[in-house]
Amino acid sequence: MKGTIVSYDYKKEFGIILGEDKKEVFVYQKDLDFLTLLDAGDKVEYQIEQSAKGPKAVNLKIIKDSLFRSTNSSLK
Repeated sequence: MKGTIVSYDYKKEFGIILGEDKKEVFVYQKDLDFLTLLDAGDKVEYQIEQSAKGPKAVNLKIIKDSLFRSTNSSLK
């Protein structure tokens, strides 16, 4: 799945992703790599796993922004 980080609270150690299917999914700090930092607006790719509290995002990866590629291509 792909989606966008809606919010992430480092104190509470969880955030919300709005998927391309318009469904919200929780993401928990314990399911992220140690160095992964999330901010609202980040585009992500993830898998959904069922938990006792409902679906959650796992194997999350931040998608590199296409803006960087388009900016660099204009420098040629």
